[in-house]
Amino acid sequence: MQRGTELERLRCVLQQARRERRTLTYLEVADQIGLEPPRRIHRTTRLIEQLLNEDVRAGRLPLAALVVSRVRDGLPAPGFFERARRLGMDPGTDPASFHRAMLEKIYQSTGSN
Repeated sequence: MQRGTELERLRCVLQQARRERRTLTYLEVADQIGLEPPRRIHRTTRLIEQLLNEDVRAGRLPLAALVVSRVRDGLPAPGFFERARRLGMDPGTDPASFHRAMLEKIYQSTGSN
């Protein structure tokens, strides 16, 4: 599968999660977009980073916030917050509060932004 197609599938999966007001783990995302081993979580993470870049640069809410680590109490992996900071978003000193606020904005959006 080509990267562009994977990215489109990722966006569709996350738009559905937004409509359902839920988050997905990295493994669930890999399964839903059909990534096969080897290195599927690594490839999933790279796609999520690419989507985050595109969304932030286009002024859209970052759907990547809907992807969480199963071992981090419902938060994305640290790389999400590092990437967000590099893109000009400020997670501040409380990543959990930043993430909760981001999720609420995403869930309340109509999907057009």
